[in-house]
Amino acid sequence: MRTFYRLLLFFFALLLAHNGYSQQISVKASIDSTLILIGKQSHLSFEVAQPKHMVVRFPLLADTLVTGVNILGKPKMDTVDLGHDRIQVKQTYTVTSFDSALYYIPSYKLISGRDTFKTNALSLKVITYSVDTAKQSIFDIKKVYAPPFDWAAFFRMILIIALILIVLAAIVYVVWKYVLKKPIPFIEKTVHVLLPYQKAIQELDQISSQKLWQHGREKEYYTRLTEVIRVYMEARFNISALEMTSAEILDEARMIQTEYPAAYDSLKKLLQIGDLVKFAKWHPQPEENELSLNICYLFVNQTKVEETVVVEEPVVDDKTEAAEDASVPKLH
Repeated sequence: MRTFYRLLLFFFALLLAHNGYSQQISVKASIDSTLILIGKQSHLSFEVAQPKHMVVRFPLLADTLVTGVNILGKPKMDTVDLGHDRIQVKQTYTVTSFDSALYYIPSYKLISGRDTFKTNALSLKVITYSVDTAKQSIFDIKKVYAPPFDWAAFFRMILIIALILIVLAAIVYVVWKYVLKKPIPFIEKTVHVLLPYQKAIQELDQISSQKLWQHGREKEYYTRLTEVIRVYMEARFNISALEMTSAEILDEARMIQTEYPAAYDSLKKLLQIGDLVKFAKWHPQPEENELSLNICYLFVNQTKVEETVVVEEPVVDDKTEAAEDASVPKLH
């Protein structure tokens, strides 16, 4: 029996402690204007007075307070120190409505730990504008009117276009005057074309200066000599000597034997020595090497055709002609 009284006393003490704890928190809902015109705004606030060390969770509202009442933006939070280790936390929503009616705003729950606190219920009345139809007439939709012509902008555009045309005309004039009609100085080109015998003599001189056979390069020496003569014969006699064997060259050059018999014999001896060196690996005597070079000079000099080929490309401008006319003395 004594134990039962003790338990009863313990639960009664817990109940008193809970009521004292709950009395430390007070919640309230308010609205700054309960009557608004359609489309206007009002502010709904939730206020909580609580100890500083306690945490109270406010209701989470999205974009609609109740059906017909919309929430604009995010809520604003404000905290005020009440003294004696207490604070007041205020959460404010901006609301509006676009339909005239009387709206009931129910109570909302605020939670602190295991305790739940309810706010008071509110109401919001939304009214529309009153229209006196006896005094107000109904007008038709007005026609679309074109804006007045902007003469300042028109003349400004004309001025800009005129300036652009002037600049373009100046550029064209400068290009035409100083670039396209720029005087071309007197140019005279004289191109000397080497004749076949001249080119052959130059290459023979180069072979002679390189002293190939003196350094044991007999095969290269005779290859170079016969190649010079083959190229010369193609240009001089129109014989495809580079593609022929020595026997074919001699057979094709029978016409040379009639007009230049000594040259033909020299050519025959050169080709025979060249074939021996290139294909039979024969090593001629120094005097035979000198003789082969002299045979090449002799063949070219005996069969050459001397003529002068000069190509001139004179270009004379007006100023140059005027200068030349001024330099010629006048007869009176």
